[in-house]
Amino acid sequence: MEQLNDPIFKLEAIVVNGDGEKAPFSLSIFYGGIEKKDICHYCWVRCPHIRNRDLKIFGVDDAGALAGALLFTETYLKRGGEFLITEDGEEVHLPPYEYAAEEP
Repeated sequence: MEQLNDPIFKLEAIVVNGDGEKAPFSLSIFYGGIEKKDICHYCWVRCPHIRNRDLKIFGVDDAGALAGALLFTETYLKRGGEFLITEDGEEVHLPPYEYAAEEP
């Protein structure tokens, strides 16, 4: 696996579940590369709250892979009835994942 030392996105927060229980939350996203005959870009998502191993998220380009990683994380939290806050209790939102594929 590639060296994952320099994340393109990093977030440290507190995750709150539907019962109000709190736990540390860490999310790091790293550029991965290109595979499948140079048509699939991907990035790595490191989030121990979601999975003990890094996740590989694909997109048609680097921006698409990053947007997919953010959407995946947000969807995972919402479906679990969870949200993120700071140490001071302010709600934390992931950046927008708006993405439009470029025409070839």
